[in-house]
Amino acid sequence: MAIRPEEAAQALRDAEAAAERSTTAAGYQQASAHLILWGVVWLVANLLGYLRLGVDAYAWPLLTLGGVAGSFVIGLRARRGAPGARGHRGLMALLIALAIATFAVGLSVISPPQSFRQSEALICLAVGSSYIVLGAATGLRIAAVGLAIVGATLAGWLYARELFQLWMALAGGGGLILGGFWLRKA
Repeated sequence: MAIRPEEAAQALRDAEAAAERSTTAAGYQQASAHLILWGVVWLVANLLGYLRLGVDAYAWPLLTLGGVAGSFVIGLRARRGAPGARGHRGLMALLIALAIATFAVGLSVISPPQSFRQSEALICLAVGSSYIVLGAATGLRIAAVGLAIVGATLAGWLYARELFQLWMALAGGGGLILGGFWLRKA
C-alpha cells in the first residue's frame, strides 16, 4: 500500500506538532521546579517580614541567594537528566535572576522607593512581567503565571496595602507554588 504525498506531509506535520508539545511539556516540568522554589522563597521571606521577628532585614537577601543557588542547581540537574539538552539552562536561570536584580538596583538608583512595600511591589511587577515575556517565548502557561503575579501584586497594593507582606506571602508565594504544580501537570 503506497502512501500519498498528502498523507506523508500530514504525518510529518503531526509528528512535528507532537515533538513541539513534548518540548513545551518538558519546559513546563523544569519551570515548575523553579516556580515552586521561588514560591517558597516569597512565602517564607514575606511571612518573616509580616511577623516582624527581627530577621526580616536579612530574610530577603539570604533567601534570594538561596533561591538563585537553587535555580542554578535545578538548571544543572535538568541538563544532566536530559540527554542532548542544551547546556545553558543553569546559566539561563542565573541570567533571569541577574536581569531582575539589575532592574531592582537600577530602579532604586533612578527612582528610590519610599518604603520596603513599594520596593517589593515594583520587584514583584518586574518578576511577573519577566514571566509574561518568558511565557510568550516558551509557553503560555508561564505567561499566565506571570499575569497572575502582576494581578496579585496590583490587587494587594490597591486593596491590602497594610497587609501587603502577608498578601504577597499567600497570593504571591502561594500563587507561584500553585503555578509550579499546575505546570508540572501539563
